[in-house]
Amino acid sequence: MKKLKVLVFFFALILMIGSSIVSAQGKLGVVGKLFTKQEANVLFGKVIGSMNLSVSELKNALSNTKDYVLISVKNNTVILRDERRKSISEENEYLDDKDVLYIFSKSQIENLLGNTLLKTTSSLSVSASTDSIVTVEIRASVLTLTAGDTTLEFALPCPPMCD
Repeated sequence: MKKLKVLVFFFALILMIGSSIVSAQGKLGVVGKLFTKQEANVLFGKVIGSMNLSVSELKNALSNTKDYVLISVKNNTVILRDERRKSISEENEYLDDKDVLYIFSKSQIENLLGNTLLKTTSSLSVSASTDSIVTVEIRASVLTLTAGDTTLEFALPCPPMCD
């Protein structure tokens, strides 16, 4: 009976460890959180500048990365990079080590796009032009992604959170 209890304990321990590993994404875990546009304005301040990015370009970039997407704006160009700072989009903008990129989990960007698609398909009043655009927004101290009425934030800055 005692051996059975020990066996059940170890089995439960292995299940708990395995479930926490499966739910994590990459070495940084899940990076980013979804907010409504109104919540983002209250929490992070007004948008200082913004650039549009097509959903198709963003989806294409997501298909070229494993766990994380690094995003920045330089010279009026949205820059998309993978975990190793390698370009995953059509832009060829040069970045030096001092340029700050913002790290988001691939899964959170997919959630942003999926959440927006669900809202637009259930609403008949949304125009088709807003469906295919993600706005990269520069705020006082953060960079946010907004699609429809949903905003993604809580990115990690790179540097210092780079490899």
